[in-house]
Amino acid sequence: MWIGAVVVTLLYSQAPQPQLPPETVDMPSAPKASATPPDSATVLQAAQAAQQAAEAAQKAAQAAQQALMVMVAQQKPPPGEEAASSAEAKAQEAVEKPPSAWTTAANFGLMFLAGNSSSITLNGRLALTRKTENWILGGRAYGAYGRARPTGAEHFTDIAVQGGADFRADRRFNLMLSGYSLSGIDFDHIRFIEARPFAELGTGVIWVDNKVGNVQKTLLSTDFGLRYAYESRFRYYPTAKEIALLPPEDVPTEPRNLPNVQVVAPRAALNFRYMLTEGVTFGEDFEVLLNVIEAKRFWVNSATRVLVRLSQVFSVSTALTFKYDSEPPEGAQKLDTVLSLGLDAVF
Repeated sequence: MWIGAVVVTLLYSQAPQPQLPPETVDMPSAPKASATPPDSATVLQAAQAAQQAAEAAQKAAQAAQQALMVMVAQQKPPPGEEAASSAEAKAQEAVEKPPSAWTTAANFGLMFLAGNSSSITLNGRLALTRKTENWILGGRAYGAYGRARPTGAEHFTDIAVQGGADFRADRRFNLMLSGYSLSGIDFDHIRFIEARPFAELGTGVIWVDNKVGNVQKTLLSTDFGLRYAYESRFRYYPTAKEIALLPPEDVPTEPRNLPNVQVVAPRAALNFRYMLTEGVTFGEDFEVLLNVIEAKRFWVNSATRVLVRLSQVFSVSTALTFKYDSEPPEGAQKLDTVLSLGLDAVF
């Protein structure tokens, strides 16, 4: 029987079903609007509750922001990072610190020999410079003194008696070009120059000036000027010819006047500084003068220095100096060479 019931059910599902008119289709009905409007007091309470919730949320956000700012302000780096940051800040401050307008430089050298020969030589230099936006003012004083006594000799002989002082003022037109005036006086008794006052006017050009903070990395400058000098000559010592040709009793021992000489000479000079490595600086000062009054006479001077810094103030320097005079006073040598080791201080 149950098999027959299943067959009848299948046949009934396969048979076509009658279509109902549209109006008889049972569609879900929309909820009916409440006929009673909400109470106004209820609406007001709901609005007040929403406003209070918004104000509470705003206060909570402000409190969270203030707490975050306090945490960031109180946060400190680890000890190692803090020390590194402090050192870096000090180094940056040293680099950015503006250089002082005043610079003082001093050099001192001493050589002493004893034994088969006795000698002592002293040399020194002191320079003071002031730099402003439009002016560079500088003055210096320098000198050398030396005495020696060869083996078997009874008396000391002067081997160096020289010195001088000068003052220079540069008026800067821009970072590259300036006009300058230079005046001073020098002497060299070994070369029979009693006194040589001079004055010079010219133009200075700074071609390269590379600095990092207060540290000079590279400097290249030139001078082109015209110098006037009056060379007062005086023979303080007998010449080698007089000593060789004359008997000892006839060798002159008293100083004697020599003809004085005027100098009008164009001058070209070069000043170069270069830091080879950290704390080691190479320097070269070179100048040439040609006397237009005596066309055959000219001067070539060169000073080469290597400076090794020991501290922020002190340095050790080695200098090789050449001084050539094509027409020196009679009895004097044309070329002087000086190799010196000294202690420098800059402050």
